[in-house]
Amino acid sequence: MAYTIKDGCIICDSCRPQCPTGAIKPLVGSEGYWVDPTLCNNCEGLDVPLCSKACDVGALSPLVPKKGRYKSSLLPAAISDIFLSGKTTPFASSMVIWEACNILAQRHHLSWQTDTDGQHYYRRPVHRGRGEMRFRLAADPESETLMPMSAHQAQKAIAQFDIRATCLHLIFAAYAVTLSGPWEDSFVLNDQHIEQYLGLDKRKDLTKLEKLTLIKNLVYQSCQLLVTLDWPRQGKVKSFSLDEHPIWHLLNTEYYFETDAQGDRHLIGLGFTLRAGIWAKHFLNKRDYRNQTAFYQYGTLPQSLLSEVMSNWQQHEGAVRMLLWLLFKLRLGGDHRLTVRTLLRIAYGEERLVEATTVRGAHKRLLRTFESDLETIYYYGLKPLFDPETYPAEIQPLWSKVIDIPNDVDEALEFWVNDAHQSRSLTDTAPRDKWQRLINARLSGFELSEEWQQTVRRRAPRRRRKQSQPAEVVTLSGSAIKAARKRQNVTQRDLAKHLGKSQSWVRDVEKGRFNISAADHARLQQTLNIG
Repeated sequence: MAYTIKDGCIICDSCRPQCPTGAIKPLVGSEGYWVDPTLCNNCEGLDVPLCSKACDVGALSPLVPKKGRYKSSLLPAAISDIFLSGKTTPFASSMVIWEACNILAQRHHLSWQTDTDGQHYYRRPVHRGRGEMRFRLAADPESETLMPMSAHQAQKAIAQFDIRATCLHLIFAAYAVTLSGPWEDSFVLNDQHIEQYLGLDKRKDLTKLEKLTLIKNLVYQSCQLLVTLDWPRQGKVKSFSLDEHPIWHLLNTEYYFETDAQGDRHLIGLGFTLRAGIWAKHFLNKRDYRNQTAFYQYGTLPQSLLSEVMSNWQQHEGAVRMLLWLLFKLRLGGDHRLTVRTLLRIAYGEERLVEATTVRGAHKRLLRTFESDLETIYYYGLKPLFDPETYPAEIQPLWSKVIDIPNDVDEALEFWVNDAHQSRSLTDTAPRDKWQRLINARLSGFELSEEWQQTVRRRAPRRRRKQSQPAEVVTLSGSAIKAARKRQNVTQRDLAKHLGKSQSWVRDVEKGRFNISAADHARLQQTLNIG
């Protein structure tokens, strides 16, 4: 329970130095103090809080939780500037934003180092070592002079990083895109905005103060990252170097209080004023991008990703890390080859990967966790495509085989009959060398959901010569494909094998769950003799 300062305070300043969390702060514009309830922890472990023990006049007392709804005309209206379509929104996606997202998600699993001054830093080479990004943590993100933490402080802060802070980081990146000069112009969010974006407004198990405390902690963690850039020349964009600066400037935190009949001041809202760092002048600059002297790098952020992070950050942290990494990785398309070793390192860190390969039995736990997290990604909407050469069916997870079982009773019976006559059945145990083969396996890419298809950067089509008689394009519907397949007496499994696809892909196409590419369209027409 947080404490509050009642009437009768003589402003002796005996309580403020005793507060271990810095929750007692001086009032702005008048004499006296106030207690930040998002910082006050009631001096956990002590029978009597230090501030109350130091107060001679008894002005400090427990803050009784406010009952009823939190409504006040003091709170500004929460008008959304992002996710206007309700599903996706543009966001800054440069390597600075990507690596900052990795730091917030992977935390101590990255290769942090300590310099000669005793300060913790993380170095990320860029463009094959021709440049670099260097990250450190600010001790106080609201201070005008941002001082980096010592190594001990930074290690402690990194260990306390909440992976949900990546959601705030991505939200800030989305707001930065809405500004013409984000390194000059600021943007304002309040707790109601953040509750809506993260789905916290639907959480009935959290009190208002608990929500505000969580939101403030996530915002502060996102604003602790400092970056130093040494960027090489790229095309016509000249090389540049930027001194250490925050990725997000936290310019001001506004507290909204409401006083009840007993004179207690209850925190009912928070407002944050932020501005992007000077990095945005080089990576989010429309004007100079037209002159080819700067970059303007952006992608598309699905709101469903924020919901997935907020709902699975505890049960499937590895899946959440992979999704956050894939948000940036898949910008150039969903057909990138990815090694399983890379995904394991992103999801669980290099140390756990080494442990799984050196400690007897450790690989079994990691294998189960990885396949469970991969299944979570599949049901979220990103379907892994297993490379047939390095990731064959015998080492694929069981769930990937079960989804190919048809829903139709007759087709399901045929599926099990065919499975029984194959050299390797669905119910057979995995080979003994599955782990060794898995860490050398690859994914061909991912089949993306409709929202994630918008995250793929569309390349400008090549100019083609005009055809005198353009070919007529026939659009195939899912029902037409299914009818043509049955006319040919071809099962979903046989059709998938002929096309080099999975049976679930054919089933999803027939149910109209996603659009077919031009190449697959032509192959289906040819295979099923559709004119």
